[in-house]
Amino acid sequence: MIAVGIIGVTGYTGQELLKILLRHPNVSVEHLSSRSIRKEVPLGSILPSFRNRSDLTIHPFDWKKATAVCDLLFLALPHGVSMKLASGILRSGKEIAVIDLSGDFRLASAPLFKRAYGKNHANPALLKQSIYGLSEWSRKKLPAARLVANPGCYPTAVLLGLGPLAAAGLLQKEGLVVDAKSGVTGAGKSVKEELLFSEVNEDLKAYRVDNHQHTPEIEQTLRRIAGRPVKLTFVPHLVPMNRGIYATIYAPLKKRLTGEQLRRIYQKRYAGEPFIRLLPEKVWPNIKAVSGTNFCEIGLQADHQGKRAIIISAIDNLVKGAAGQAVQNMNLLYGFPETAGLLPEADGG
Repeated sequence: MIAVGIIGVTGYTGQELLKILLRHPNVSVEHLSSRSIRKEVPLGSILPSFRNRSDLTIHPFDWKKATAVCDLLFLALPHGVSMKLASGILRSGKEIAVIDLSGDFRLASAPLFKRAYGKNHANPALLKQSIYGLSEWSRKKLPAARLVANPGCYPTAVLLGLGPLAAAGLLQKEGLVVDAKSGVTGAGKSVKEELLFSEVNEDLKAYRVDNHQHTPEIEQTLRRIAGRPVKLTFVPHLVPMNRGIYATIYAPLKKRLTGEQLRRIYQKRYAGEPFIRLLPEKVWPNIKAVSGTNFCEIGLQADHQGKRAIIISAIDNLVKGAAGQAVQNMNLLYGFPETAGLLPEADGG
């Protein structure tokens, strides 16, 4: 049993984390805090869905109190905040681990971070220490980690979809196109005019076309998996639903593949993966099937010439794209069953 805490519990991701952790058989939630409160308050008074489920309280933002009682801290904070906290937490004199759900430690260098987020990194030395926690592709590295950078929601969907082709050396260096859609919770809980109900409802629009902060993250990880650079055009869209990521990927191939050959590559790489659902031929993912779960569904097809793979992946951005993957990484970090807390029907939760 380990003691865990969530800094930033009142955001969408923080709330999803708490739901999972309260049913986890190997953890005890010992600390919750939020930047938005000024005095200690009962959990249910701020987050009504937790009424009568827990007698925990939410504390004002204070990482020092958290480190005193926790073995592991989840940082569910906006981009740019965690990089100012993590150094102090890791140097607190206690052997404590951090799983950060922002983009602050996902990139390998300060220049790359500045390119993606438009600001200087406050703690570049920690970029070298962080482990990128794409669970299915980082499993061997995670047990030794003290700082885990949880991947973004778009990158999780895209990289799980492309990983087997990248590892097999079959992706062309250029010409990769990703058309992806996100639910509104992917933008976080801050109030923005473009995210108001009346602006989003009955609409669909692209944003940050070929200029999204997740593009360097995806390219960096594809390079690690493939062993060489891979460039992509990434176009994200906002759709009028609460949650979900739907990524349609057009991947030019280095050699012709039949649909059967393509499927075998994925079956071999993802055999036994508890959270990858490789769908039958001509069956395609849908958001409702993965909503509220830690699953990633993947559908595959080779184009009629065999020169391009068409891959469609779907995840819940708040679970597999954030909180669920963070718990999956925690399970791998501490040697717990990988599905612990993430399959309620199996855990009795």
